[in-house]
Amino acid sequence: LEDASGKECKALTTLKNGAYIVAPCPHDGSCPLDNTGKYCHFVQRLQRTTSQRAYKRSKGEPLRGFEDEKFCFIAFRRGQRPREPWPLDGMKFETLKEQHARRNPEDLEIDYEDQFISSEDEDVQDEDPISYDSDVTETDAITENDDWEEEGEETAHANLGSGWGRIIYNPLRRGKRVEMDICRSMDREGTEGSFDRIVITKSKNPTLHHQARRSVWGDLWPF
Repeated sequence: LEDASGKECKALTTLKNGAYIVAPCPHDGSCPLDNTGKYCHFVQRLQRTTSQRAYKRSKGEPLRGFEDEKFCFIAFRRGQRPREPWPLDGMKFETLKEQHARRNPEDLEIDYEDQFISSEDEDVQDEDPISYDSDVTETDAITENDDWEEEGEETAHANLGSGWGRIIYNPLRRGKRVEMDICRSMDREGTEGSFDRIVITKSKNPTLHHQARRSVWGDLWPF
């Protein structure tokens, strides 16, 4: 992937008709993860065979019947990258206080969650951003209780401009904030990229916080 993001990428993007990277990179520059010890990859769930489950045991207990296989890829498209407006251009988001101020008195409800510090905020442990469900044994209980979008709901397709970043690794949900590692473009032409950790809080931007809590590894994120 390092070579693809370097000389080979440059050679492809300088062809007569031109080309640009569609996925997973939102830019055509060199990989910002070079020399960091990390690499851009994704996960595909595969079913484990009987022999794999027999030999791959954790503390003598059988593992789950699936395995999360890591892989890398890069996709190009002929032509020039579309010069689309960035998704959040000209958009203004209300803070949580501003949303509360617009409520009608009869619609107000006591938000006990805001009045007291939840135990989730007090006892927050560092999570490993690179974790896989297949490493958990069958006897382990599922602790995740996140809300997911209903299946079958129509989703809008993102444009191919440089205003969409790619979420790398699992987002960290810490109380009323979400931390995400994102590969993004530094300019509107998509010629240079960076790898940044962004923090979305419920108090400053409840709208984006709502979307961030439902985002997963590999999703696009607007800028």
